Amino acid sequence: MAKKLPSLVGLYFVAIKLGPVAGVYDFAQWNGTEWELQTEGEVMGYVDIQEFKNSLDIKWPGELVRVNSGQKSSGDNSELWSEY
Repeated sequence: MAKKLPSLVGLYFVAIKLGPVAGVYDFAQWNGTEWELQTEGEVMGYVDIQEFKNSLDIKWPGELVRVNSGQKSSGDNSELWSEY
């Protein structure tokens, strides 16, 4: 059974089969002929990047204000920003 391949060149969100019981989700470029993968495997399914983006419900943060306590950072960046 032949798989339907994308008709448009571009970026896609893909499901990649790595072996009999393993796989990953990733972003991959379709160049019109083949998948340009960072991970070696077989693309089992894909979603157009615009469709993927439209399915997300991201609430962008409001104005961010830098908080500077005058102390050296512990490496935890969560203390550097405050959301209003």
